[in-house]
Amino acid sequence: MTGRHLLLGRMAASAVFFGNGFGIGTWAAQLPRFKASLDLSDGQLSLGLLAFSLGAVALMPAIGWAVAVLGSRTTTNAAALCFALALLLPGLAPNLSLFVAAALLAGACNGTLDIAMNTNATVVEKAWGSAIMSSFHAFFSLGGLAGAGVSGLLIALDVGIVPTLLISCLGMALLFLSAAFGTLEETDRNTEGHGFAWPRGPVILLAVLAMFCFMVEGAMVDWTAIYLRTVAGASLEAAVAGFAAFSLTMTACRFMGDFAVRRLGRVRTLQLGGLLSALGLALSMILPQPLPASLGFALVGIGLANAVPVLFSTAGQMQGIAPSVGVAMVATLGYGGLLLGPPLIGFGGELFSLRAMLGLLIVFACVIIIMSQQALRRSSVQFS
Repeated sequence: MTGRHLLLGRMAASAVFFGNGFGIGTWAAQLPRFKASLDLSDGQLSLGLLAFSLGAVALMPAIGWAVAVLGSRTTTNAAALCFALALLLPGLAPNLSLFVAAALLAGACNGTLDIAMNTNATVVEKAWGSAIMSSFHAFFSLGGLAGAGVSGLLIALDVGIVPTLLISCLGMALLFLSAAFGTLEETDRNTEGHGFAWPRGPVILLAVLAMFCFMVEGAMVDWTAIYLRTVAGASLEAAVAGFAAFSLTMTACRFMGDFAVRRLGRVRTLQLGGLLSALGLALSMILPQPLPASLGFALVGIGLANAVPVLFSTAGQMQGIAPSVGVAMVATLGYGGLLLGPPLIGFGGELFSLRAMLGLLIVFACVIIIMSQQALRRSSVQFS
């Protein structure tokens, strides 16, 4: 493989990650408008959110097998275009039932793309010969910010839901089509490990770590603004600062993450990330004022930034397991944590307090520190 083809493969993978993040940012930005246009209650809207997540998680055990059979290039390109098309459907739904069905389909396409593009990223990383997974996830985070920003601009210009989604989805489709020409394929297909990718064997600890990482991340996404508003006493305008700080530091640190992994190694990167997350959560818990709490959430963004890229990269390069199956195993339990985390914090907050539930997240961060060395012990991945 020539250096030019490898560089094109890396650029193509980065573009797919950016496009996927752009779609997620677009979806998130349109949720208030979906709610208003269909006159949904909070509970009814939650059905759509749950359907989107379930659509992704439910198929993940089978997606690893499909990617192993079809190849990561074919599956990535097909799933990317399907996601761009499916994301338009929730805006066309005339009632709750069809909205939930559309969200389920869009989530399934997103879950398929998630496994396929992460598998393809491990193919590029292995050929590159150096840790570069964090950079791909950085483009995902950047795409999420861009998708939300473009949607916000179109909303400000009073563009309707369907035209907004159409513009965004066409842009995504063009980006995915352009990336398809440079997407790399595996030079040798690993035929071992085909089957349904329930977490098992040496990958189980990686999957458990991913679950804890995603539980903390999901809580940050859904509860930082509410925490700042109800516990820290921030204004409505200032309440978004916590999530903004978390997102921006995560995006920035993912662009620097490959350097960190090369210098520190995978185990120390995870351990340091868990420590920073625990310290950030403790700061937000001990000093529940807007500024220190937002700084704490920013530390959590720094800590979690490279944890999931490291886990996906490691799972995709374990010996004796097809890369797509390894990634799917980690993603299945990981995204299960993303489903479980926010409601766990919500119900726990009602029984105890939202501030007290940060203590549980601190425990999760400490588990990441403790389990990292054992989880990565059987990995044969060696990058200088």
